[in-house]
Amino acid sequence: MEVPLETEVFGRLLEAREKRQDEKLKMVRSGYHLVSLQLNIPGLPKSNAALLSFIHKVDREFSFYLQSQNPNFKWQDKQTIHDVSGDAIIYLFKHEQVDPFELKQITEAFEESFELGRVTDLDVMTSDGKPVSSGKAKQCFICKESAENCRKLKRHSIEEVRQAMLDAIDLYLLKQRNNELLNKLASFATKGLLQEVVLTPKPGLVCRNSAGSHGDMDFISFINSVSALSPYFIELNKYALSFEGADVSKALPYIRVTGLRMEEAMYQATGGVNTHKGAVFLLSISCFAVIRVVKKIGYLKLNSFSSVIQQLTRGMVQNELCSVKNDAELTHGQQCFKKYGLQAAGARGEAEQGLPTVLHHAMPFLLERLKKTYALHNDAELNELLVPVLLKIMTVNNDTNILYRHNKKVLETVKRKAHEALLAWDCGNRQLYEEFVAWCNTNRISPGGSADLLALTITLHHCKTEFAKK
Repeated sequence: MEVPLETEVFGRLLEAREKRQDEKLKMVRSGYHLVSLQLNIPGLPKSNAALLSFIHKVDREFSFYLQSQNPNFKWQDKQTIHDVSGDAIIYLFKHEQVDPFELKQITEAFEESFELGRVTDLDVMTSDGKPVSSGKAKQCFICKESAENCRKLKRHSIEEVRQAMLDAIDLYLLKQRNNELLNKLASFATKGLLQEVVLTPKPGLVCRNSAGSHGDMDFISFINSVSALSPYFIELNKYALSFEGADVSKALPYIRVTGLRMEEAMYQATGGVNTHKGAVFLLSISCFAVIRVVKKIGYLKLNSFSSVIQQLTRGMVQNELCSVKNDAELTHGQQCFKKYGLQAAGARGEAEQGLPTVLHHAMPFLLERLKKTYALHNDAELNELLVPVLLKIMTVNNDTNILYRHNKKVLETVKRKAHEALLAWDCGNRQLYEEFVAWCNTNRISPGGSADLLALTITLHHCKTEFAKK
């Protein structure tokens, strides 16, 4: 006689639960109190990719919560179980170090404080194999009445309760992914700015032990500026996550408003000195574009990223550099553009073209030179890695800082010297680079635009690594 599928599945489920209970009893006999974390979701299947991901998130939050309540409550062992009855995480505590009733109070408090605590079960078993019960009735996930009464009265079907829980879990995981995305991206942008300034020595630029060609700023100016700017990246990223429109150019006004707030914070932190105005622009639009792409396709595809940047800044050179009539009102960038044309389009021109200097020159060049994961480089190794990247950028970048303060001839000389210093560096000759640094410092030549592009290159490299296609 053929056994119905439902009966067979139910039988395997009971068998798995009995086996799991036997395993728990074996564990506690070794002198441990036990906490078992599992999900309280009706119906089948008891596990899938989302549920497994969720239970690991709960495990992380419970671990933090437990340590925050009593730092002495540390488990001696932790095991993960996967079977047809679902996923479970087992924590084992030495019985002489932990009071099981206090442990139960902590697990109950966690379930009450955790936003999806009703979906989780944290069961406590003493070292003699007895369960520790609170005696409290569980709430229904849907109507918040007694779960037992809802079951007896059949207020909700199993399918209805299960779907409500699965929907809540999906929403929770989405929020977690979004928070992780915006926090990591803000961290990467800050890291790019910091790692640019600590690179030492640099030609004409502020670094750890030199103000370069500058008399109005130093290393602390940059640290103060980065500290003032960093909180705004979270604000920008939250906006990017919330933006739903098809026309990304409509996001530009908000990005600009936030950028202006960032500039104000920068000036307040530096006593009125412009340390990062160009970097603020490049990193702001880039943060928006990274989130736009990752949110849409699930990973950072650089071609798509470049396309978003182009859409975001389309017409910027024409509207902001070509259209100003009154010479007395021209900004430094507009004056430079009027004199040298498209060669002096600066960060706007770079953005409108989709950031070619970074994506087609600096990032591939950096990747070629990586012998190990970027994050594993120590201070000295990072210096060795990034100096050539800066030089590479300087060989191709039409730096408007140089054009405005000097002229086209000086820019071309800088490009040539950067190229020669890079060739010598790769041959193990550091002297030519040191001479180039001294020449820029003495002649007060500051390739600030190239420094901004280096910070962006570092940021995007971290993004490409972290938000890669799985």
